[in-house]
Amino acid sequence: MKKILKFIIVLLIFTGAYADNKDIILFNVKKSDKITTKSIEDTFIKAGYIVEANRDMNGPFIKQFKDTDFSIYNLMTLYYPEITKDLLVKYEESGVFAPFSIVIYQKKGDDAIYAGVLSSSAQAKILGLSYNNELLQKLEAKNIETLLKALPGAKRVKFNYTPKAITNKLLTRFEVEIDDEDIDIEEFKEEIEMVIEDGLKPIGFVMANFFDSNYFLNENNIKIYDFYDTYSLCKLKVIYTVSKIHPEAGVFAPCTMALYKKKGSNNVKIVYPNVYNWISTLAIDDPESVKVLEKAQVDMVELLQKVND
Repeated sequence: MKKILKFIIVLLIFTGAYADNKDIILFNVKKSDKITTKSIEDTFIKAGYIVEANRDMNGPFIKQFKDTDFSIYNLMTLYYPEITKDLLVKYEESGVFAPFSIVIYQKKGDDAIYAGVLSSSAQAKILGLSYNNELLQKLEAKNIETLLKALPGAKRVKFNYTPKAITNKLLTRFEVEIDDEDIDIEEFKEEIEMVIEDGLKPIGFVMANFFDSNYFLNENNIKIYDFYDTYSLCKLKVIYTVSKIHPEAGVFAPCTMALYKKKGSNNVKIVYPNVYNWISTLAIDDPESVKVLEKAQVDMVELLQKVND
């Protein structure tokens, strides 16, 4: 019995020593007056990124839940134009990362500030691409380079857990067929958008950002879509609950939903990374977090089903 117990203890130590989460790139460094959420944003802008938003979540946390575990908790949405353009041309669903998110946080009582982003392999997994996708790896290298400039002297954080096995599809997809050849495409799109936008508030979601990807592509003389819009969506209760145990969850928030139509196609497509990414990547098993995540997924699916009604 003692030998079995000793073996189990050794096994736990061994597996713990090698546990890590390579899906998330997270750095930390001692906080100083020179390192702020604004200085981090400025570093990314200087590096050529377009920052769509850099939202302080502590205010909303305190307003809605009367509490926060953080001195700083920001969600920064951004994109790198050249790589984003190439991704949208090559992979139509890549708009779910246009923009993508960087989480910036400092826990109360902690003298370190953290900033993190999804790895290229995690993004590839979500999009169903090869783990060594050249464009995503190029973006990852740029992200790491810029994070290290923003956080001088930072070290990469090692996690004490590994992602759970994937048991569900990581992208939720809907299609709306256009059965009238004479339909006004812009009006058709606006009707879909109205259904979605009107349905967000009743289920606790807010639209944190809107990005007209097609306008961006057209400026680069790329005209392969009739339209391509992305919406950064956030449900405050989800990120508030999950961040208590996994503050790094901010790499998934806000979630970007893509609504687009390729030229020559009769289908409008809607796609977004769903909550099963959170559950798998963050190895979430606490009942409260699972409950709010699954409720958010059910609510969003029910809303999008109304588009076809």
